Amino acid sequence: MNKEFIDFLKSKASILDVIAGKVRLRKSGKDWFGLCPFHKEKTGSFKVDVNQGYYYCFGCGAHGDIISFVKDFEKISFLDAVEYLSNIYGIPLPEKSTELIDPNKFVYAAMDEIKNWFGKQLNEPSGEMARKYLESRKISRESIEKFNIGYAPDNNNLAVYLHKKGFSNDVLLKTGVYSKSMYGNELINRYNSRLIFPILDVMGRCIGFGGRIFEKSNSAKYINSPETEIFIKSNQLYGYNLAKRGKTRKIILTEGYLDVISMHQAGFDGTVAPLGTSISDTQINMCWRVCDNPIVSLDGDSAGIKASYRWIDKIFAALKPGKSFSFAKLPEGTDPDSLLWNSRSDVVQTSIENAFPLSEWVWEGAFLLYPSETPEQKAAIIKMLKEKIEIISDSSIKKLYIGVIREKEQNLYRKKFVKNNKKNYIQPIISVYEKIEKILVVTVINHPYIMSNIVENFVKIKFDSFQMQKLKEQIFDLYNKYIKTHDSEEYLMAIDEMKSEVNMDEVVLHASFSSADATDEDAINGWLKLWEKYSIERASTSDLQNVSSDLKFIFSEKNWNRLKALKKDAILDRIKGRGI
Repeated sequence: MNKEFIDFLKSKASILDVIAGKVRLRKSGKDWFGLCPFHKEKTGSFKVDVNQGYYYCFGCGAHGDIISFVKDFEKISFLDAVEYLSNIYGIPLPEKSTELIDPNKFVYAAMDEIKNWFGKQLNEPSGEMARKYLESRKISRESIEKFNIGYAPDNNNLAVYLHKKGFSNDVLLKTGVYSKSMYGNELINRYNSRLIFPILDVMGRCIGFGGRIFEKSNSAKYINSPETEIFIKSNQLYGYNLAKRGKTRKIILTEGYLDVISMHQAGFDGTVAPLGTSISDTQINMCWRVCDNPIVSLDGDSAGIKASYRWIDKIFAALKPGKSFSFAKLPEGTDPDSLLWNSRSDVVQTSIENAFPLSEWVWEGAFLLYPSETPEQKAAIIKMLKEKIEIISDSSIKKLYIGVIREKEQNLYRKKFVKNNKKNYIQPIISVYEKIEKILVVTVINHPYIMSNIVENFVKIKFDSFQMQKLKEQIFDLYNKYIKTHDSEEYLMAIDEMKSEVNMDEVVLHASFSSADATDEDAINGWLKLWEKYSIERASTSDLQNVSSDLKFIFSEKNWNRLKALKKDAILDRIKGRGI
């Protein structure tokens, strides 16, 4: 890539089209004006001069050409901005992209040599333990090559190799692989005796490394490159260089290196990981460049839920029309890597397919994370959610989220606190769906071993009742653990403890097959029949909603007759269901 190519790219790219896609502009004379995207202002002082191919803000002084606008607006490097524009306009990049004069070209060259050297060491005799570790984690040879996984032996051979290649100590220090000894000028390799995960940027250049201990040690399990001139971790996503070219075109965010590698290996080729505990504005926009609705799939423990929930503030601040995130909840105590190691890609797939939209997760996540036993605690959560919504900068999105929270708040009141005329106390309204859900869960609690016959159907159900959904997830987690350990005593004891959380007598009264006195065979048959009825009922309700929606747009005799038939079936089903 050289000056001639840059000039050619700028001649083909329209600065007006690119900026108008990010900033609302109005024409005044021969120029265009709008609110500056680089600072807050109420009157438009941001000018785009189409003839000169130049923009300038009279308020903050931001200025430049089309490449500098993309670079600053998207918060990416100069080379990434060039690639961004070349992709938009279908202009292929020159084969030797590193020909562009870059003050860090020797650092990039050294990083490439280091990456290749680590890769070779994995196949040397000294890398045998590292290879066995990867084999134990079921990482294939193809994945090792795809992600350039390597090994750093406990010696100083790398520095000797790099010096022979002509790299100075100054360049080695700039890579972040080496630090200077407290005593003298001796260079110390940060990664000795570690498995190496190279971090590549969007151009496929090595910019950093992650190192993992694979034997018992007092050292930190993971260490990552320090920030350098070429590596700013908040501007990168591990695996992004592969995900942006993935066939699925679906970004899935996970926590760590091995999660990403295992997910790609299982076919989820849009998987990436942020290189820290939070997510940045740049990383959010990187995800949105690939798809409009990335999925966050963090570990299924409280720490994973907390991490995903911390991201909501950042995402809210960045929200724009047509762009959002969804959140996949994995079974408690699991992560993508462990599930895939146990050949449970179906569980991962189901969690992704049933991911909560952001508008649902902001509510569900809050009630999962924080105590909500009393009206005061519930009110505190709702107050917090209303404060979170204020972070949203887009006014139209903010208004819609206010409506979402208000509706959920009203549903909470209607569901939990409706006065019974016959009794002088407040009791909850329970829908037919929730009654069925309770029977399905209680049957499993009284007959834990039937899980092997119903597990595929059981895991697919997304209950209306938050309590039953939580119990369902706990049961599934215990069953998974039982499969691994075959500890039936621990499994039965843990399931038995759940009996105190449900009114068992009330349920058994309506469904005898759910009773502990029933045989497992009766329990299985009764469960499957009720599950089938539940599924058909939910599907018919969905059809009813769809036809009602169609009528708003296409009023026809066919739609009208279909709606009447569905309503008749729904009424008959509900009459039958009242005996449950």
